[in-house]
Amino acid sequence: MYEPQWDLGRHRRLGRILNPESGRAVVVAVDHGLFIGPLPQLESVPETVAAVVRGQPDAVQMTPGAALSAGALLPKRGAPTLILRIDATNIWRARPAAHPVYHAAVASPAEAVRLGADAAVCFLFAGYEDDRAERDNLERLAGWAAECRSLGLPLIVEPLGITPDGRPVRDVDLVRLLVRMAWEAGADLIKADYTGDPASFARVCGSVPVPVLVRGGPRMDTAAETLQVVSDALQAGAAGVVFGRNIWQQPDPAAMVRAIAVLCHGHGSLQEALRVAEQRG
Repeated sequence: MYEPQWDLGRHRRLGRILNPESGRAVVVAVDHGLFIGPLPQLESVPETVAAVVRGQPDAVQMTPGAALSAGALLPKRGAPTLILRIDATNIWRARPAAHPVYHAAVASPAEAVRLGADAAVCFLFAGYEDDRAERDNLERLAGWAAECRSLGLPLIVEPLGITPDGRPVRDVDLVRLLVRMAWEAGADLIKADYTGDPASFARVCGSVPVPVLVRGGPRMDTAAETLQVVSDALQAGAAGVVFGRNIWQQPDPAAMVRAIAVLCHGHGSLQEALRVAEQRG
């Protein structure tokens, strides 16, 4: 079956994110500063990126500024690839009563290509009291998806249900709806909230024909809890993870990356992954 030429570029770039042997991806997100400032262990983006790169993730998710400051750590052969964040929001720090929630572009798919990224990532929010905000977000997403197709650039969409005061919603039916909306609007990969158990998350993964990566969300209490979520999500059909604080706020971020890779790529047991997470250096 004939495929347009841009599909060759898209598939090649997807192959640099998704491990060709396992079909899965371990992605580390370091774009939090754009939303909530310099968190502990993210005060220096180059230092944080250097720490996680030692664990050899498949990709690092960064903002334009972070890519310009830390991108030199990625170009060498065998290094993780770059995923560029192209939008921003204030939902994690603002409350609509005083500060209306916003969603804004900070880059474009073309800028992602210029910076050497192999994918762009953006949000899809739903749950506003004003449906016009959701409409505007969806229109912006559809425009980015069209531009990505013209460039042969994969688009990762992060669909999030939110309450009017900005809190996330992990109801399985809402997550399934948003995941489906994201795919229908043009997502090549989806970064979704884990819904709490393998059975419900299997329904999420089964809602779309594209890979679903698990979003890390807030910091979990222990490495064991984090790895249990990864194991359960993979069992449910996830194609990997996009984790931030649950990696770079660990005592040894590189060890945590390697532990998650044991589950994603090595198909190892939870006990094996825990042993790797405890091996410092």
